[in-house]
Amino acid sequence: MKAKEAVVCPRCGALNRPTWDFCARCNESLDGAEPATEAPTQGVVVEGAESRPSSFPGGAIVALTALAVVGLAVAAWRHVSTAPASSRPDPGLFTMGTRPSPRPSPPAPTAPGASDYGEGRRLLQLGDVAGAIARFEAALAADPANAEFHNAYGHALWRSGDKDGAIAQYAEAARLDPRLQMQYARTLDVAGHSAEAEQEYEALLAKNPSATMVNEDLGRLLFRGGEYAKAAAHLQLAVTGRPDDLVLQQELAYSLDQAGDRGKAEATYREVLRLAPGASYTRVLLAESLAEQGRGPEALSLVQEGLRRSPDVPLLQRQLASVLERLGQRTEAAAAYRAYARLAPNAPDARAMADRAARLEAAGKPQ
Repeated sequence: MKAKEAVVCPRCGALNRPTWDFCARCNESLDGAEPATEAPTQGVVVEGAESRPSSFPGGAIVALTALAVVGLAVAAWRHVSTAPASSRPDPGLFTMGTRPSPRPSPPAPTAPGASDYGEGRRLLQLGDVAGAIARFEAALAADPANAEFHNAYGHALWRSGDKDGAIAQYAEAARLDPRLQMQYARTLDVAGHSAEAEQEYEALLAKNPSATMVNEDLGRLLFRGGEYAKAAAHLQLAVTGRPDDLVLQQELAYSLDQAGDRGKAEATYREVLRLAPGASYTRVLLAESLAEQGRGPEALSLVQEGLRRSPDVPLLQRQLASVLERLGQRTEAAAAYRAYARLAPNAPDARAMADRAARLEAAGKPQ
């Protein structure tokens, strides 16, 4: 999605089509949302992520490189990141290619509380959150069983920083109108209430097991929690509903890999690479999987092919060094580590990789 074709959700930062009324990620009202100022051109890169070391020597760097599609921010991979929850990628740029779930219609102008509700929405658009909260409270006093009033009040409370209060309002809105249950589940997810969010997603799937967006969200929640086998089942259903989403396919492949289904994982990785040969991160994940299976020469060939396409990608250089080292090619590995340090001199591990190169070179000298 190009920037000029997108607006930014004021709540979660997601990019949305300007014709949408509500955010596809969190269902926040997009009334008055600001247009995006610039567009991602090669996927989304999480700040500071390029150089987080992995759990294997000289392994993959976290980088969300281009998949030849406009980027969704990918969840932080467990084996390449030990970042606490507070530093994980924001849900921003989780743009989806479909409209959000249906929402209740606004009340008729003459309905109880409608005037306060309308004024509250107007104030919220203007950034007067406190004023909007007061108006929504007045609307609820007039019609306490109105799901949309609770929903709008939840938006305002979230904007004010009262996330617990917002969640309570979203819960009541969902109770009054089941069409708002998806938003409630997503709010729990964004707020870090994973167990409760999982329950809500499961309840939605009990009604519609093949729902693409629900399976996608639940799959990613489980993915972030390291429950890869369960995540893979839901991500597979999401991919079935949206087969052209290469990021979903990559997440599915990684989940399958971590769950032990390496044959299916490899096939999925290779399908992504067939469609997007320049997807360096996918290439690195597959190369690491092959190396862990003792298929070092295949992993080496895969990384070398990527470097022929993109010789200046630090991610690939670091993976090349890792594979070469495990194949016993110390001199070549040292050169690749040094190339990585040159390409990413400001990376936190650049010095460590240069030191590793020096140790390999020293080990290879005759005594």
